[in-house]
Amino acid sequence: MKRWLIGAAAAAACAGAAHAQSNVTLYGFLYSGLRYVNNSGGHSVTGLATGPSRWGMRGNEDLGNGRSALFTLESGFDMGSGNSRQGGRLFGRQAYVGLNDNGLGTVTFGRQYDMVASFLAPYVPAGKWNGYMAHPGDVDNLNFQFRLNNSVKYVTPVINGFQAGAVYSFGEVAGSGKQNSAHSMGLKYKSGDFSVAAAYMRVNNPATAVSEGNWNTILLPAFTSTSQRNAYTVSPQAMTTVGVAADYQAGSFKYAAAYTQVRYDKVGGTVAGLPVTDAKYSNLDLNVAYSVNASWQLGAGYTYTFGKVDATGFKPKYHQFNLMTNYFLSKRTILQLAAIHQRAAGDAQNAYILYGSTGGASSSRGQTMLLAGIFHLF
Repeated sequence: MKRWLIGAAAAAACAGAAHAQSNVTLYGFLYSGLRYVNNSGGHSVTGLATGPSRWGMRGNEDLGNGRSALFTLESGFDMGSGNSRQGGRLFGRQAYVGLNDNGLGTVTFGRQYDMVASFLAPYVPAGKWNGYMAHPGDVDNLNFQFRLNNSVKYVTPVINGFQAGAVYSFGEVAGSGKQNSAHSMGLKYKSGDFSVAAAYMRVNNPATAVSEGNWNTILLPAFTSTSQRNAYTVSPQAMTTVGVAADYQAGSFKYAAAYTQVRYDKVGGTVAGLPVTDAKYSNLDLNVAYSVNASWQLGAGYTYTFGKVDATGFKPKYHQFNLMTNYFLSKRTILQLAAIHQRAAGDAQNAYILYGSTGGASSSRGQTMLLAGIFHLF
């Protein structure tokens, strides 16, 4: 029986090869360099900037008549230690398989991004320049901190400049179809030098459904004016994100703007004395890139983040400034210098640039990071 099964599988593979063409591509994105943080828990820190390095495989098989099968397996890792990111998962960044029809669109199944990350991240510095430039706490996930497990995703083909997409993530909790589930949708449009996108996402029980999220590092713990380095652990009942973004290419300049709002339902209650309440945070991002020539690019951005905890009236605010310059040694190798400064304001007492250092938040309202790194794509 085993021999028959092996023979049948081999015959099927040979028959498939006669009628369809397939290819598999190995790819990667490597980033490392030097990083300096002026204040991390009251001390300066110098070390390696390890960045969002990754490697992956993607494949495509032509099935004929404008149809194809596809897959992506992508692993994130730390360039400084070689350790896997995303909780040690083998393919923690992406893992999906699906089908594409040129006229109907693409449907995929697995671990993949929601539409907020897919459609809005390309408009902000974290998504296009450097992940260290994430909005405070990456509260809106535009730095791809988490993905949706057990998800089905559908993206339409581009029709007259429009494209739409939707994702549903099964919570897979026995006896509950809602717990740990998520859904997301988005729409974008491009015409010439102008593009615009909007997206929505809701995640139930995000502390367990998307445990890689970073909101506890800076935003949700801010129920009082005490240091965020002594933060509570909180578990929102749900998080809802909405956002819109646009950009415009004007000669050598590319202007972009994005606005996102994140609401957390029924936060708290896990620590004695911590009220159960709703909390809301918003990010306004303005950025511009300038191409000096084919090999040299400059970029600058500003993000204003503000929030409110309903039960306490706590209103944290953050101002973040991003500067960068890229020099392209080739299409695949880029040298970058970057500077990030974050300033806590309002009721927020500590600045915390995402991945700022092993010590985390600043002991004061300000924190500055300097980066000198190299990107290599293969």
